[in-house]
Amino acid sequence: MKLTYYGHCAFQWETPAGLTVLADPYRNQPGRYWFPRQFPQVPCDLGLITHAHFDHDAANRLPESASIIRMPGEFTAADLQIRGIADYHSGPPRLSDFPNVMFRLQTPNGASFLHIGDNRAQWPPQVTRAVGPIDVLMITVDDSIHLLTYDEIRRPNHPPPAPHSNPHALRHPRPNRPRKRPPTPRPMATTPPHSPPPKHPPNRNHPQQPTNPNRNLATPTPPPIPSRPQIPPALTPSLPMPPQPPNPTKRHRPPKTPQQPTPKPPTPCHPPKPTPTIAAFNPPSN
Repeated sequence: MKLTYYGHCAFQWETPAGLTVLADPYRNQPGRYWFPRQFPQVPCDLGLITHAHFDHDAANRLPESASIIRMPGEFTAADLQIRGIADYHSGPPRLSDFPNVMFRLQTPNGASFLHIGDNRAQWPPQVTRAVGPIDVLMITVDDSIHLLTYDEIRRPNHPPPAPHSNPHALRHPRPNRPRKRPPTPRPMATTPPHSPPPKHPPNRNHPQQPTNPNRNLATPTPPPIPSRPQIPPALTPSLPMPPQPPNPTKRHRPPKTPQQPTPKPPTPCHPPKPTPTIAAFNPPSN
């Protein structure tokens, strides 16, 4: 039995009979370029797709002669036994009802593998009975905690791993991940009502400049600006202004006399009705 890992969740089994089985080949999609290169062209007789996400279902990268299994059930190919167990995807509530199929592979030498894809960690007891005992468990976990946390994958009474140094490890918050405790608000410093003003530290940018001791004192009021001296009335010349000569180019116009408006006769409220005229009719004489 030969097992090859191609990155992400892609694994390939090669049995002694020459059967090659590939699980979850990946691809990119517009707007989500997770992988720097395309999935390689590798020999494959049977492809296993756990769920319909772009990082698990690149079936177009498999050979045309390969068969694909996407559903639960019991399958036998050459000397390999495959069992598909239906369950649900892990992650936020929007994926709580997204189907995911886990595949259990039983090799000829008796070793059993379980590829869970992106399955949830808390599956019901009937799923546990369908999985049965296994030897190798393939879990979706990395230092970014994209789906499962360390607490969800570690065994009981097993110490957690050392904290990682990846700054982007907690960029995808999840409801079951322990959140950071909010900082405790500090009490604001209060100043007594009649305390002296605080002393400012000296200017560190210019140490040679002395500190003004009167900087915090009240600014003195500047003296008023004296106004301009006024000439006494006795010294003011009282000479009459000379008359201006007439301008020959300007025509003299007499002042206009305002005209009184002509009164209008009053208009009756109801005009008199016209008197009807009766015309006499004389028949013609024969």
